[in-house]
Amino acid sequence: MRDCTHLAEQLSQATLRHCPHALAVALGGSQASGRHDDHSDLDLVVLLAEGALVEGARQIGEALLPLVAEPVQLVGGPAWKEGFGCRTSVLYADGFKLELFVVTPDTLPVVERVLRWQPLWGARHLMPLQAAVARQLTNDCIAARAQFDVAYAHMSICRHLTRGELFAARQVLTSLVAIALALRLFQLGRAYDPVASVKRIVRDGLDSDRVVREIESASTQLSGNPLQLAAALHMLRRTCWAILRDLPERSNGTCAAQQHLEQIATASERWMEAGAGAVPAREYVSDAPEPSGWSEMDAAHHLLQGHRLR
Repeated sequence: MRDCTHLAEQLSQATLRHCPHALAVALGGSQASGRHDDHSDLDLVVLLAEGALVEGARQIGEALLPLVAEPVQLVGGPAWKEGFGCRTSVLYADGFKLELFVVTPDTLPVVERVLRWQPLWGARHLMPLQAAVARQLTNDCIAARAQFDVAYAHMSICRHLTRGELFAARQVLTSLVAIALALRLFQLGRAYDPVASVKRIVRDGLDSDRVVREIESASTQLSGNPLQLAAALHMLRRTCWAILRDLPERSNGTCAAQQHLEQIATASERWMEAGAGAVPAREYVSDAPEPSGWSEMDAAHHLLQGHRLR
């Protein structure tokens, strides 16, 4: 097991000494939240002053990576990772991973994980930016992002299925599973974060949650044929819509956006129905037994058990 506390301090102080454009260094990920274990990696965030982000990340790597070089390692980056920053990753022979994320004030991601970053130094620069991010993370802002995520994934999957691009459809369906899980987590009062949602289910003890198990049931279709892929798409779409409609304190703008989402989805699904050999998702029927006593609130999720649309 690596001593991540010592390593973080070593890299933090080296940044302070050798990187004059750095404004702050912070811990991220499980090390920052205190939920790390023997298999956790180290996420270190460097806040730079305004400037060319990729070039700044390259300079940070040149200053820090020689301090942690080992005979067996692989280095990737710097490259932008959505929702995190400009990332440089180092993989080591013992399975340890070091991730350096470089951001500037104008490229700081507006996501909940930024609020969990723990400054090692430079708090006076980082904390006002975290407060600004917190002010932007309103329910309407998060709902708008989720609506777009669902619409974008749905449209892409419809396009791939219409063309018979099954590998591509499966890949984007996997991302829709992550979006559905993130929405369920948000519905339960946690952060909306499709990047981390697939990990947080186990870590947050939600393996047996009813909706999570239904999403898992849909995900088991992803290795199937076009019929099953179309069914999985429909199931996940309906689940996402049900959660979005159930979000509290929805504004008029959020409600209007939901209507737009559903109109766009209807147009995309017509591609599959009109395509040669395409089978509409609503024709899929599974052998799952008919459950009893499901409520109107459960209706959207009920499709995940594989029943014919009526």
